[in-house]
Amino acid sequence: MVRSLLVLISLVLASIAQAEPRAALEEVIVSATKRSESLQDVSISVAVLSGDELSRRNKTQIEELSRLVAGFTFSPGTSDAARNIIVRGVGTQSLSRSVEQSVGTVVDNVASGSLSGSLLDYSDVERIEVLRGPQGMLFGKNASAGLLSITTRAPSDVLSGGIGLRYGSENLLNLSAYASGPLLDERLLGRLSVFQNSRDAILKNQFPGGDDLNNRNDWGARLKLQWLATDRLDMLFSVVRNERDHKCCQGALRLVEPGSVADREGGPVGERVDTIIDNDTAEGTTEHTSASIEVNYQFNDYTLTSVSAWLEDDVFGAFRSDLYTRTALVRNDSLANYQQVTQELRLSSPVGGVFDYVAGLYCYRQEIDRRFDRLIDLYGIDLVAVANTLAVSVLNTHQNTSESLAAFGQLNWHLSERLRLSLGLRYNNDELSIDQTVAAMPGTLPEAPPGSISASTSETAWSWRAIAEVDVADDAMMYLSIARGYKGPGANSLPSGPSSGNVFVAPEIPSNYELGLKSQWLGGRLRANVAVYFTRFEDFQASAQVPDAFPPIFFLANAGELETRGAELELTTRLSDRLMLSTSLAYTDAVFSEWPDGPCYSGQTAADGCIDGSQSLSGADMPNSPDWAINLTADYRIPLASMPFDAFISTSAYWRDETLYSTANDPVLVGESYAVFDVALGIEAPDQRYSAQLFVQNLFDEFYISSIEEQSVVGIRAAHGLPYDYTRRFGVSIQMNF
Repeated sequence: MVRSLLVLISLVLASIAQAEPRAALEEVIVSATKRSESLQDVSISVAVLSGDELSRRNKTQIEELSRLVAGFTFSPGTSDAARNIIVRGVGTQSLSRSVEQSVGTVVDNVASGSLSGSLLDYSDVERIEVLRGPQGMLFGKNASAGLLSITTRAPSDVLSGGIGLRYGSENLLNLSAYASGPLLDERLLGRLSVFQNSRDAILKNQFPGGDDLNNRNDWGARLKLQWLATDRLDMLFSVVRNERDHKCCQGALRLVEPGSVADREGGPVGERVDTIIDNDTAEGTTEHTSASIEVNYQFNDYTLTSVSAWLEDDVFGAFRSDLYTRTALVRNDSLANYQQVTQELRLSSPVGGVFDYVAGLYCYRQEIDRRFDRLIDLYGIDLVAVANTLAVSVLNTHQNTSESLAAFGQLNWHLSERLRLSLGLRYNNDELSIDQTVAAMPGTLPEAPPGSISASTSETAWSWRAIAEVDVADDAMMYLSIARGYKGPGANSLPSGPSSGNVFVAPEIPSNYELGLKSQWLGGRLRANVAVYFTRFEDFQASAQVPDAFPPIFFLANAGELETRGAELELTTRLSDRLMLSTSLAYTDAVFSEWPDGPCYSGQTAADGCIDGSQSLSGADMPNSPDWAINLTADYRIPLASMPFDAFISTSAYWRDETLYSTANDPVLVGESYAVFDVALGIEAPDQRYSAQLFVQNLFDEFYISSIEEQSVVGIRAAHGLPYDYTRRFGVSIQMNF
């Protein structure tokens, strides 16, 4: 139905546009190679979203990017520290806090080892770039599967300001404001932006006095000061403070074992359930503070750049919700402190000659202190007949230190006007240490044997990339890229203690082969970018779970080899000055190509392939990796001659294939394919000084889920997570700029 309607709308609007003049598309600028370049000149598969587009489509959270970028997937986790980004079917899903993401994150040229607090809101963003494939060559450390690069707006040289308001279903409220311009004189510029977001809990609890779950409550501020000291020297200082306080992220009962405690004392069960009965809650807070200073000095057309940064995240989670009316987790508290210091020194040569290059040095240090305290009531999990029988407990504390030193460089050789070669090389030295203690409370049985461990490991590695580019037409460039990436070692710093798996896991090494086309046609009115790729990961770092273990035992393991292959297509066309259409399509085939001793899923028998607690997952699908994803958007502007503003209609549709949510390939943990359609009607001043819109998300009320998990100990075979727009949502948005 959605696809048919989109085709009909496109045909109608296209017929309207045939008699109208056509304008070329605006140039898209990216920094994917540490330089400001046109998207069409960059031989990397990149998806770009401007801050204006995010605002127009009412997207303010990281999980909503998947609705605009095909092939981008986000997994929320039970706290901000457990979030996960997946690109081309690959991401790091682990409860260990001592392993980094395969998809790196960079905010204003600063690489972050933690997703916890750096991505709470998009209220003052200039653009977001999703770089696909290994990107550790130029961007900090790791990024073995891709990179999410966020650039916030810089101070302006003229006085300006603005406010934004968005209100929607479930009391959704997004507030934002900014002020920018010269301060003391024209050489000192400043920008202050603030935001606050709130929303009622969307998972309703029918337990008397119980908490509704999955709400939103966060705020933040960013201050930027730019000093244009001379014509050659400028400095940009930035400080950020973000906070979040929420009850998140619980699912609803989807499938339970007959006769289990979850079956007897839980709430509604089914594939479309959106209510729970639970006497417990899920609380979490995140506090993020960061500061950075970027210095640029130009001499003889060279640019020397220094980026110094510090950040700290405090993440607390008390996830005790269990989806039934007994208390299983009396305590389940995790408190983690992340502190990170980075320093990058980079030299960029002038462009326009036979050779140009970027080279630099990079230093990274992160310290993580975590305390985990769990107390389990055996009555809550149906093992004894008397409540408050506290028989299992663990007190886990650990400190993890990660250090990395690197030297990197990329040389571009212009062989002719149409042919270019690019060679990149990076040397990494990583050191990782862990000090962990597990203690049992008096009078209880420990979840893991008491004891402590102090260990360290180090790795050195070379990563490289070679790219050949050829201009096959005036506005068409083909490229062939071969790259070998690197992601450093990780540590098993998990609640179950040192006994879970190996202390360290080996580095993750991807080899990527990519063929791409960047092109513009029809006088610049049609932009078509295509990429096909094949990537093999050696020693992929995967999360695993001991099936049916009590208490649950998770661990980090190297999963042998993983392969992902696929294609990406992005089309954007301006059919007239009024109408713009765009399409983003991704096909992904991600599998464990070689994992003979993978984990079994709950209830798996020898007949199903589980032998002595393990199964062969060679050839099995990667989790959170749908085969197909398609995004379609259309924007139509309607001039109103008698009014000081224009009208517009914006539509977007997203279709995603069925998705597996289990590393062990549990056939129960599979979500169906779905299609979601959004529409907005509004007005906007020609100079964009103000705009207002009415919007509907999930217009056709398509029920869909964001995740599926299980907890076999209490009989929960599947519980599904729900996004905000799992049902139809309405809202209004207003933006004013001065």
